[in-house]
Amino acid sequence: MRLTSLISVFALILAGCSSNVDSHKYYKFTIDSNDSKPSTSVIKPRVYIDTISILGAANQLALIQYIDKSRVNIANFHYWAEHPEHMLAQATNTYLTNEGFNSIPLAFAGDDVEQYVTLKIVINEFAGHFSEGAILRGNWYLYQRNKRNKVLLNSSSFSLSNPLDNDGFDALVMAHRNNWQSLMTAITNNLRQIEKQID
Repeated sequence: MRLTSLISVFALILAGCSSNVDSHKYYKFTIDSNDSKPSTSVIKPRVYIDTISILGAANQLALIQYIDKSRVNIANFHYWAEHPEHMLAQATNTYLTNEGFNSIPLAFAGDDVEQYVTLKIVINEFAGHFSEGAILRGNWYLYQRNKRNKVLLNSSSFSLSNPLDNDGFDALVMAHRNNWQSLMTAITNNLRQIEKQID
């Protein structure tokens, strides 16, 4: 009896160790700018990235899908490879740098931030949706610091949706990427207008 129990426990451990337990999938995206890499010899306008905040259920590693107005699905095995706020901040920094801006996180700013533009993005919805595909909604703000105050230069709300090319999480991540690319294009256009006004 004891030998049978020992063999059964050993068989269970062996079966557990040999099964595929890594069914989790991790996703990340980056975005490219339309321009080629800017020259390093040209003086680039400085833009500080303040924060990219995600409010609500999407502020977590698991991917989110809205079923209807009052129900949300949180993926069990599909996660962002890093917190989405960090991923989007990195994508924003890379995009603005490739567009010719000297993009710097505000946390690394020196004392001379008053003469430069600062970007803040607040995201209210960052999820998949049964009928709309990937949705991205929120507000962005461009401001300039004046002594201890912030002077708002421009702001806008955004509401983007992008249908999925296929079923599945890979298509959802690609649609999220396309939404972020559209948002970055709009923000870059506004930064260029402000740059002309400041010069």
